[in-house]
Parts: sequence; structure tokens; C-alpha cells
Amino acid sequence: MKRGRVAIAAGLLLAWPAMAPAMVNDASAEMRQYVHARLADAAGMPEAAAASYARLLQASPQDKRLALRTYRQALTAGNYKLAGLATAQLDRLGALPPDGTLLLFAEAVTAHDWKRANATIGRIEREQVFGFLAPVMRGWVAYGRQSSDAARLAAPAGGSQLSNAYSRDHYMLIALAMGRHEVLADLRRLIAAHDVRSLRLQLAAAALLAKRGDMADARAILDGQTPELIQARATLDAGKPLGGAIDTPELGLSDLFAQLAIDVKGDGRSPVSLQLARIAGYLAPTNAAAIIATADLLTANGYHDAALALLDKVPADDPLREAARQERSGILLSMGNRQAALADAQKAAAQPDASAATLVELGGILSDLDRPAEAVKAYQRAIDIDTAQGIPNWAHLFLQAGALDRAGDWEGAKDRLRQAGKLAPGQAVILNYLGYGMLDRGENLPEAQAYIERASSLDPNDAAIADSLGWLYYKRGNYPGAIAALERAVAGEPGQSVINEHLGDAYWAVGRRIEARYAWRAALVQAGKADSERIKRKMADGPGDRLSAN
Repeated sequence: MKRGRVAIAAGLLLAWPAMAPAMVNDASAEMRQYVHARLADAAGMPEAAAASYARLLQASPQDKRLALRTYRQALTAGNYKLAGLATAQLDRLGALPPDGTLLLFAEAVTAHDWKRANATIGRIEREQVFGFLAPVMRGWVAYGRQSSDAARLAAPAGGSQLSNAYSRDHYMLIALAMGRHEVLADLRRLIAAHDVRSLRLQLAAAALLAKRGDMADARAILDGQTPELIQARATLDAGKPLGGAIDTPELGLSDLFAQLAIDVKGDGRSPVSLQLARIAGYLAPTNAAAIIATADLLTANGYHDAALALLDKVPADDPLREAARQERSGILLSMGNRQAALADAQKAAAQPDASAATLVELGGILSDLDRPAEAVKAYQRAIDIDTAQGIPNWAHLFLQAGALDRAGDWEGAKDRLRQAGKLAPGQAVILNYLGYGMLDRGENLPEAQAYIERASSLDPNDAAIADSLGWLYYKRGNYPGAIAALERAVAGEPGQSVINEHLGDAYWAVGRRIEARYAWRAALVQAGKADSERIKRKMADGPGDRLSAN
């Protein structure tokens, strides 16, 4: 929800007691309560909305629709007591949704009522929607019962590909929790394949091994160069405890539901994804993966303050602590609170063990705040860390080049771009930046052309690169080539002001005056004040010296 709409809704909510008699003079108390609940929800106040729905449900316990709304709002707010009451009521009314059955299962697990948990798994299978999770659920329940069959029950078998995707990870976790280290060979093969979901598995397995005193295997599992893995290795090397072990049914199932919540996220506004994440949090309130997933989904639904409060609960020793801090920074930026995001990033960057990723984040915020000289320094610290660790990163050099350029040091920017290009010669974005920067300054046009044409051959569908190619051809007098490339660029990014302006200039050069003005008019839509004045002059009189255009 837009911040303005939130403010309006919050204002209405605060004024509601005084407005209610005038607005709904003839309405029932229930209707007033319902409007109050909807306003609270619209204002991003899930707790207040849940409380209002609870009062309504108490007055109308047979209302299935109201019970469902209460259930969903209670879970959104993290009010598990109310969610449980609404779940029980929906169950009695025969209207419990499939994700509600998962909450019944979670209640059985947290109570260590393994018999009820297994019975609920049977119900989940009959309902079918979440039946593919049954092997993992049975495995963790069996582990809670201290059954020797726990890992076998969770292992990938003859089920669906979807079921096996979740079973694979949890089979390894359960086996490790049972002390069966023979699965380490399979885990190492998975890590070597750079599976997209292996990071969480690595961290959890390493924490479990370290917790049991197997420091050598724990260290070996943490192979990789992500900030989380680097930090985890440093933690072990310093002799500090590594949090994040998954060694209880609650933690294992919490991770399962958190992963599922992210997998079904879509645009984040589906109520089911947020309900799944909240159920994950109910199972294990301090599970960092569940907290981060829930915060992400709360943010997608407009509950920024609730998301920020939740992120504070990530344990300080958890390997995902930095990921949680970055999630917090992203939320602050999405709220427009760049100063708070900057303060957080500066605090993290001041720590003696600050990672390169932390410093890159700081550099990005400083760049957004138009403080490029400070951003250059932050990126340099990240590059220094890369160098010390023997893992040079072209992306960090590229980001610093952009900051140097904005700070007025084009020569320094070119040097960094060329260094980045040596590390990643196939990266079209590097070649395009270097070529366009030279083109824009009239430097060595044959060399600029070589860079841009190479970038275009590597990524012919990129609109920004097509724009660079078209503008290059325009500058060099190849107007048919310029128009072809710029029309392709506009098709890829129809609202981009610079591309439309370039296309208008190219049309004008071949006498297509009506089309030129149409393109310039499109450019005006997203143009800044200074650019708008220039484009308006073109619409009136043409571009003048075409080689001096933007």
C-alpha cells in the first residue's frame, strides 16, 4: 500500500470513535466493529484489525466468512492464540482451509503430541494441497519420537519431483541430527553443484556439527564465498559458537514452511504465503529463516512496522543475522527512510568484522543519497577485503567505477572498468558502460564502438545496450543503423526518457519530423526538469547541432 493511503487510513482509524455516530448512525455495533477492523487493516495495523475481528467472531461464532477473516488476520498479526481459536472454530464449522490444517499440525508438534501430529499428517494427505510435504513432516515427527526410522521416512522416494525437492534437504538434516555422518558425502556433492537452496543447508549442517564438537567437518561444509559462509567460517575460526543449528522437529518444520512460503510467494500478496511464514514462526520463534521470510512477506503486504519489529528477534549469533540486517535496510529504503537505512549500514560497516557485502550496501545507500565520494571509499573497503581474501569481485569494481564517475573522476572510473573487464571479459554491462562513457565524452570513437558492439553481441536484447549502439551509430552518421537499434531499445524500455530522446534525434536527422516529435513527447513523460527544457526546445526548433544532443 502507498504510504499516503496508509496515512489516510490511519487518520480515519484514529478519528473513528468521533466519526462513527455520524457515519453509521443507524448501523449496528457489529458493523462499526467491522469497519474499524477494515480501517485498521488498511492502515497497516494488523494487531488492531485482529482484535476487532475477534470481537466480531465472539458475537457471531457461526459466521464462516468472519471466522476465516479472523484466522487470516490473526496469523498476519502473529496473534497465535487468536489464530488457534479461529482455526478451531473453522474446523467445527467444516470450513478450515488447507493452510489451517498446517496450523493444527504445528500445534500438535509444539505440544509434542506426536500421535495427534501423525493423525493430522494423514488429514493433510487427504486434503492433497500440501500432501507433498508429508514425507518430511513424518520424518521430523519420527525424530521427535526418537524413532530410528526418522531419516528413512523423510528420504526422497517414489513421490513426486516436488515432494523429493523438499525431502532431499530434510533427509540430510534429520540424518545429521541423528549422528549419521555418512550423508556428509551427499551434502558435499550438493554444495559443489552450487544448488540454489544449498546455502541454508550448509549453514544449518555446519552449526549442528559444530554444536556436537565436530569442528573439522563443520569448517569443511562451509565452502563458498557468500557473505554468510565467510562470516560463519570466521566465527568458527575465532572459537565462537555458531548458531542456526536445525536439530529439533520445531526448527526443522519451521524451516520447511519458511522455504515453502518463499517458493509460493509470487508478488507476495497471496495470503497463503504469509500464513505459511507465520506458521513457521509459530513453530520456532527465533528461527532466522522464518523471521526473514515473514518480514519480507509482511513488507510486500504493506506492514512495514511489523516487519521491522520482527527482524529485531533474529539471534545475534545466527549466521543469517547479516541477511536480516540487510532485509531491514531494504524495508527502510522502501519506506523512503534512507537516513535510517544509512545509519544502520554505517553502524554495521564500523564493526571490525564487517563484510564486503556490508560495505557494498553502504556504498549503494550513499550513492542513492548523492554522496558519491563517500560511496567510493565504502566500495574501496569492500575491494580491499576482496583482495585480502583472494577473491576479487568484478561487481564491486564496477560499482566503484560508477561512484567515481558521478564524483567527477572519469579517468579513475575507466581504470576500474578496465580492471573489472579483465576479471569478467564476458560481462556486457562493463563493456557498455566503458564504451558509452567514452562516446558521451567524444573519446576515441573507434575504441568506444568496439566496446559497445561487443556488448551488443553478448546481450542483444538489453535495451540500455541497444540505446548505446543506436547513439553510437547516430554520432557516427549511420542514421538507418541508429534508428533500427533505438527502435529496438524503445521496444524493450518504452518509458525510458533518454532512449526516446535519442530516437527522436535520429528520426529528425532523416527528416521524419512528426515521428521525432512523437518520440520527444514520450521522452518528456519521465524527464527531469533540466532535460525537459532541452526536449521542449527540440520539439519547437529541432535538435540544432545533432552531435551536441544529450
